[in-house]
Amino acid sequence: IRVIGQSTADFVVFNLRNVKERFDQARTKVDQGKIYVTTGDLLISKFNNVMMTIVKDTYEGTHDMEKGMCSTSFYKKWGDKIFAIYGATWKKLGRKRGAAPKHGCWENLARALKPWKVLKEDVPSPLNVFQTMVINGKSGAMRYAMIRPKPGTHMDLRAEMDCLVGISACPEGGRGRDLKVVIYRK
Repeated sequence: IRVIGQSTADFVVFNLRNVKERFDQARTKVDQGKIYVTTGDLLISKFNNVMMTIVKDTYEGTHDMEKGMCSTSFYKKWGDKIFAIYGATWKKLGRKRGAAPKHGCWENLARALKPWKVLKEDVPSPLNVFQTMVINGKSGAMRYAMIRPKPGTHMDLRAEMDCLVGISACPEGGRGRDLKVVIYRK
């Protein structure tokens, strides 16, 4: 599968034969001893199985596995606080206060995965492809980086089992852009 875009792609993976087995941020990080993944790295399931391998990554930044995903309740509950924290960065990205979308990635993914009987509460925290977060090593404080994908930026992943993949083009506080996904078959 190839994910191409200039926006964050909230990316989740399930075992197609058993959707209770799903991508796990924590196991992916612990099993590889790092918090960022790139070419050659693996996406690991909650059952400690390899689900996918990243075979090519052309993004200049890092892919986030700390922040989680946005949702309607997130924007409603934390909108003003988040704007206060990230406001300067959001302004540089063209976001406006009060421009929050009516739905977030969690709702997008829950709706898309419903036909496979994935309950909304079983949508895992994603791999945020093309979203770079700056993390303070001492305090753990996070902020968005100004790194944005350039046209043609992509990540290629190879399925290591039969997978169900869900991808949301993040609304990014009202500034999201379309993604392109190409599925390759053997």
